[in-house]
Amino acid sequence: MTDGSASRKSSPRGPYRSSAETRQRLIDAALALFGSDGFEATSTRDIAARTGVALPAIAYHFGGKEGLYRACAEHVVEQYRERMRVDAIKSDLTMPTTPAAARGALRRVMAILAAMLLDTTGNEGWLTFMIREMNGTGLAHELLYRDLWEPGLSLVAALVAATRGRGAAEEQDKLEALLLLSSFSAFSASRRVALDFGGWPSIDERLVTAMLARLDERIDAL
Repeated sequence: MTDGSASRKSSPRGPYRSSAETRQRLIDAALALFGSDGFEATSTRDIAARTGVALPAIAYHFGGKEGLYRACAEHVVEQYRERMRVDAIKSDLTMPTTPAAARGALRRVMAILAAMLLDTTGNEGWLTFMIREMNGTGLAHELLYRDLWEPGLSLVAALVAATRGRGAAEEQDKLEALLLLSSFSAFSASRRVALDFGGWPSIDERLVTAMLARLDERIDAL
């Protein structure tokens, strides 16, 4: 007979074994807290309490608060990459060779981004985290800029340049890319103001369709 000690010894990591569910719960909680309160004001104790997970689990899964902070940024990047990858395949999104094709590709990119905006309406943690980091200076900002924001802006700027028959983006193309993409910030960073102003109860498919129609007009005018 055994007293169970052998089975406990066979699992040296104990209750903090590599659990995808626990890891994701911690990331979701950290996204919300880092987004609302910032990195410095958020403690690992706050995050653990929000999830009901024992405090040592954070060190086990991420090495500490900074590791969890990085994991939050990496998670956001990966989710956006996956969505872009899937939708780009469905749309056959390739770099165009004519101005007309560039306009079509630019419309598809904006539609993908609008759909992402609609998808994130139920997850305020993502939005508050990204909005805070847009004007941040820390590790998460650097990672998000390098792996998400800069590639996205460069793609849109390249497509704008292609609509004008240019092979490389110039300053005016980069400005146009920023203005096009900033259209979405009215419904993310300034969501409450936008909804109140328009008298809309929420961001829904009808509103996204209307938004895209206005963006298509801007793209047609390029």
